[in-house]
Amino acid sequence: MNYAALHFRDLALSSLLARDGIPPDQPAALLSSGEREKSHLIAVNQAARQFDIHPGLGTTRGLARCADLLLLDPDSTAEKSARSETLAFVDSLVPDFELTTPETYLLDLSTLLMTSEADWIAQTIEASTYLALPLQVGLGKTPDLAHLASLCPNQADPLTLKLADLVLAKTFPLPHAPVLQLWGLQTLADLAKLPRQGLAERLGKELARLHDIAHGKHHRLLTLYRARDHYRVTHQFEPPVESHEPLLFMAKRLLQTLCNRLHHHQRSAAEIQLTLAFDNGAAHARKLILSDPSLSPDVLLRTLHTHLETVKAPAPMEEFHLELTPTLPRHAQHQLFSRGLKDPNEFADTLRRLSGILGSNRIGIPYQINTHRPDIVALSPVISDFKTPLAPDIPPVNQLPLKRQRPPIPVHVASEKRGRYHHPLALLTGPHQGQIHKARGPFPLSGSWWENGWQQAQWDVELQDSLLLQLAFLPPKQWHLTGIYA
Repeated sequence: MNYAALHFRDLALSSLLARDGIPPDQPAALLSSGEREKSHLIAVNQAARQFDIHPGLGTTRGLARCADLLLLDPDSTAEKSARSETLAFVDSLVPDFELTTPETYLLDLSTLLMTSEADWIAQTIEASTYLALPLQVGLGKTPDLAHLASLCPNQADPLTLKLADLVLAKTFPLPHAPVLQLWGLQTLADLAKLPRQGLAERLGKELARLHDIAHGKHHRLLTLYRARDHYRVTHQFEPPVESHEPLLFMAKRLLQTLCNRLHHHQRSAAEIQLTLAFDNGAAHARKLILSDPSLSPDVLLRTLHTHLETVKAPAPMEEFHLELTPTLPRHAQHQLFSRGLKDPNEFADTLRRLSGILGSNRIGIPYQINTHRPDIVALSPVISDFKTPLAPDIPPVNQLPLKRQRPPIPVHVASEKRGRYHHPLALLTGPHQGQIHKARGPFPLSGSWWENGWQQAQWDVELQDSLLLQLAFLPPKQWHLTGIYA
């Protein structure tokens, strides 16, 4: 089966029943415009059909057959909202589909990977439960056969098309219906049994084409639906919600729709524009920049989730808006001798979480400031697109490696003053104590006289056990253990 048809039966009536929460076993009908006594029924649900109530019946006759018949007036707003939701639902299933009628969609399944057709039907029906609309699914080798399978009134098996269940007068409003009834042709199965040549000669090409459709010989191309070239969605909560879980639940489905739309235009998402509207009139807007253009709804949802964890809602949330900024997909070829991130968006998401815990000013890549003051570094913003070579452009240092103490450890040192500087004699406190066997120094350092000036004198000392240490003297009398030579 290469094609599927999704038929939302009596959408104008079903949308009103779903909006008002009316159970499906309640007989209901949709009235035509005008006075109720003079109007007629334009749509009925399955519960009303059990009382032999059908479209076209007068209001009085409908109530005579079922006294509990619920009569509803058309609501264009609810119907438009239902059509928009069904369109978004179908758009999230497959990239290529046809809007055959306002209630029926034809889907091309040739590009989908599925375990079995029955599993795909079950998953589709389960995924549509949030719409609260009756859905009939039909499969077929041609688009028209799938369409006919979805129109069967008693659909016990979507995988089997029973032509005998399709009444010609109801399913196909043909101009030759009176002639067909005189011939005793009631269903499409009766028409399919006739010879095609004689049918075409007597009643024309239209019935011949219907004969070909019934036998699977007519295979037309789908008129693919293409959404408008925008990537914005809006959802309103009724009633307003206080937590972000309902927002994430709706955003997961809406992002799937937007990603499919981007895929149709061969684009990826570079940014997410999020706007929240609250019950007290406040609003929150934020632009979330992705580290790497993506078409994965899970990546976009994870980025959205990370940001929402830092948002404190001042009031219940009424609605939210999502907009994706399109860009060309990025194609990267990883080289053998260059560094790169396997998933830049996952790395950026981790950085956002760390920034929420530690603060944005405490996350970055350390680099040494252009100063002679030792162990002074700053943080530069983290970028996810690493293109630096493995060997950094740093000149070699011909000295012993030093394990710095961060922060430096205050120690008490026995010293004597010789000239301008104090010379260390022994370490009295700290993790390493004892008499100093050799000392090399002092190495005076100073700078930043135009701001908060600093100065210190460094000493390289050796204890009796051949342990090499680095000490720093800060005037007037502070000593620090700043490092240990390996």
